[in-house]
Amino acid sequence: MGNYEGVFILDPDLAQESSKNIVTQIQELITKNGGRVEGLQEWGKKRMTYKIKKRQDGNYVLLTFQIDSLQVKKVDQSLRLNDQVLRHLLVNKNG
Repeated sequence: MGNYEGVFILDPDLAQESSKNIVTQIQELITKNGGRVEGLQEWGKKRMTYKIKKRQDGNYVLLTFQIDSLQVKKVDQSLRLNDQVLRHLLVNKNG
């Protein structure tokens, strides 16, 4: 299992409860694919350098987790299909 870090930019127009639900869905997606969530940091609403999907702000979330490297593609693909996630980046901390 590899150590991963994921940064997610969520739609700023979502209600706080909806944002929490999306973060919970991401955590469940990781555990459903055999991973283990180790940490969660919600950075809150921040201004982005450039507009993404006509939005100037975004809610930032940092998630640290362990997952098999073969399962990362499934997680990445599911995140791409989620319209409330404006951008995401998954980084292998092992190198």
